[in-house]
Amino acid sequence: MKKILSVIILITILTSCLVGPKYNRPAMQANTAYTGGDPTVAVSTVVLDSSAIKDSLALIAWTAVYKDPELTKLIQTVLKSNLDLLTAISRVEEARAAYGISKAGLYPSFGYNVNAGISDIRDNARSVGAGVDGQSYGAFATMNWEIDLFGKLRHQKRSAWAQFLATENNAQAVRVSLIAETATLYFLLRDADNRLSIANKTVLSRTESLRTISERFNKGYVSELDQLQAQQQLAIVQAAVPSAEREVITTQNALRVLTGLTPGAIPRGNNIYEQQLPPEIPAGIPSDLLQRRPDIIAAEQTLVSQTEQIGVATAMRFPSISLTGFLGTATPDLATIVDPASLAFGVAGNLVGPIFEFGKNKRRVEAQRYSTEQYNYQYQKTVLNAFAEVDNSLATLRLNKQAYQAYKSALDAATKAYRLTEARYYDGYTNYLELLIQQDNLFAAEFNESSSQTQQNIAVVNLFKALGGGWNAK
Repeated sequence: MKKILSVIILITILTSCLVGPKYNRPAMQANTAYTGGDPTVAVSTVVLDSSAIKDSLALIAWTAVYKDPELTKLIQTVLKSNLDLLTAISRVEEARAAYGISKAGLYPSFGYNVNAGISDIRDNARSVGAGVDGQSYGAFATMNWEIDLFGKLRHQKRSAWAQFLATENNAQAVRVSLIAETATLYFLLRDADNRLSIANKTVLSRTESLRTISERFNKGYVSELDQLQAQQQLAIVQAAVPSAEREVITTQNALRVLTGLTPGAIPRGNNIYEQQLPPEIPAGIPSDLLQRRPDIIAAEQTLVSQTEQIGVATAMRFPSISLTGFLGTATPDLATIVDPASLAFGVAGNLVGPIFEFGKNKRRVEAQRYSTEQYNYQYQKTVLNAFAEVDNSLATLRLNKQAYQAYKSALDAATKAYRLTEARYYDGYTNYLELLIQQDNLFAAEFNESSSQTQQNIAVVNLFKALGGGWNAK
């Protein structure tokens, strides 16, 4: 018992030696608040490191952001059946299995070996140890264990775990992107529906206008030029109808692909003016983004995984010890297979280590260090891009609101100008050219106002995505 305890204590001491670097999050500089491109917002610069990370407040989920019932159903369908997401989820399970393999490498492996045979070994062959003459039977339990002296197996396990976390967050990034892409396409679809409705309404209006002008021409009140110009204006807006219909069809099919379905119709819910999106969005502070955006977390965990590979390469420069053992019975007579005299057991140790390999092991460590350096740079780039995306999204949201108010004012003015010009034309106070200009202005203003409203909705979607799938609630 003392010998066994001594071996256990010795193994514990030996396996406490863990070579290789310890991971530390790279320090990053960032503002203490997002500006959204607003020059009136005062900011100061801080260094983001592990100590700067605070617990995030609860994030608003996408179900609280998008309240259109049909959009909600569509997103739920996408999250269940999108092929890219299913692929990402499968990769997560693959990484989980790979981690299980690495974890199991820390422990002994047990197996068995059962054999039976017959051989005819003559005198000369027997004299040189060619084998045992006659029948032989054996049944053994086997054990193999590589003792993790310098942490090679532990580094491999940690690397696999970090890779699993990276894969899991990559899948979450796919989810966030799919939610944003689905919402964006849905809003574009509702915008195309709205513009198709505008075009159809304008066709009816200009058809009636052409009928009225044709009657006035037949009575000699206006020239043929007015009638021809009215026909031209009708044809122009008629051409806008199939263009809007084509956009509806292509956007619907894009949504169907996201849901893993063949081309077809998409159920509609609220129109673009009925979408109840949050009017005010507190974005939090940049340090929150480090633990909120799944692509940043994935990039960092990939860096962690690669850092552990330095430890693996470093440990390979030191010796490794493995133990093998067997316990069972062996006999030339099957009837005595359970006889105590047939018992056989043994334990053997194996020490293997490099002496001189012309710098191969040293270069292996250097290669892993340079690879880690590259992942470090990529992680920092991912963080910087994330900060820029959030700031750009906030700026776009703020400026789109301003643009929409301008387009809405332009539409109000164009509507009044058209009605006034139409009345003046039919009362004979102005020519048809002025009416044509106001018709074109009104049609363009309606399209611009519709697109601007949609861009506001999409700006919220992009901010949702940039913030990693939500934002801090107040």
